[in-house]
Amino acid sequence: MKKLYTLLFVALTGISFGQVALYEDFNYTVPGFVGGNTNTTDATGSNNWSTHSNSQIGTIDVISGNLTYPGLANSNGNKILLPGNNTTVPRDINRGFTTTATTIYYSFLLNIVDNTQLTATISGTNNYFISLGGTTGTSVSSLFGRVAATTTNSGANFRLSISNTSTGTLTYTENPVDLNFGTTYLVVVKYDRSAAPTVATMWVNPSNLGGTEPTSTITNNSGTAAVTAFASVAIRNASATPKAEIDEIRVGETWASVTPEAPASTNSNSISGLTMYPNPLKGNTLFITSTANAEMNVKIYNVLGKEVLSTKVNNTSVDVSNLASGVYIVKVTEEGKTATRKLVIQ
Repeated sequence: MKKLYTLLFVALTGISFGQVALYEDFNYTVPGFVGGNTNTTDATGSNNWSTHSNSQIGTIDVISGNLTYPGLANSNGNKILLPGNNTTVPRDINRGFTTTATTIYYSFLLNIVDNTQLTATISGTNNYFISLGGTTGTSVSSLFGRVAATTTNSGANFRLSISNTSTGTLTYTENPVDLNFGTTYLVVVKYDRSAAPTVATMWVNPSNLGGTEPTSTITNNSGTAAVTAFASVAIRNASATPKAEIDEIRVGETWASVTPEAPASTNSNSISGLTMYPNPLKGNTLFITSTANAEMNVKIYNVLGKEVLSTKVNNTSVDVSNLASGVYIVKVTEEGKTATRKLVIQ
């Protein structure tokens, strides 16, 4: 029955948010794995994923639970764990999809557990852990739109970087934000193969879900290889890739298709009569009311997922004078019911 619900979700997403080429929620049996368990390439693979490079028997496992992100469509299924151990699991896997578009997007939820295996600088092809592929199955030699992770602050934090392709004077463009281990982030990548050279763009916890694509300065066109087709999304466990949980992979032809917002029934109507105003907010006072007129627990998060305010109110105001201009997620809990709203402070 759960798989039926997942298929229904994909169908509804395709109708509401544009062309969806792939939705992967890892709704597979636990214990289990993706991509096979042989020490060679594996076209048959496991749970829709094939192995295209490997020399050991270790697996990339499906583990219980899922990752979530405030305001994003509800997560389904389970998640996978990149083990952060290249000695036992040097496995590269891919899942195919079909599209004729020249520009596509892919998104995923990421929780890097700790600094296991990560290095402070990018060296060769050992740091990127997810990308797009030009083919699918047991041979995926064209890999582009690569996302890599490196440590900062002597291993206390990490940063993400993006590259377009693997030829030419290859460099990565770094997202200049220190991220926290053990925290879930939404990562979105856009890839334009019609440009020469091709262009990869990345967002980490973007300010806008669904609707209009926000501006990003994290772009890379250092590689010169042409890309003739989009055929797969690939995950890599190499000598400098992170120990990380990955979930909710989406591939689509529009920004909205890979950043679907939570449905209105859970995003705004789970608390009867919930009203939050003004929004956008130009002053220092946010008003929150509801039909029940009961005590509310209000938590506000910034776009990095960090809690920046926590208070309790009862059909009254919230002082947000300490919050800078920007986009926030407001989580309201009342009488056991929870709703989230997006707040813009100008």
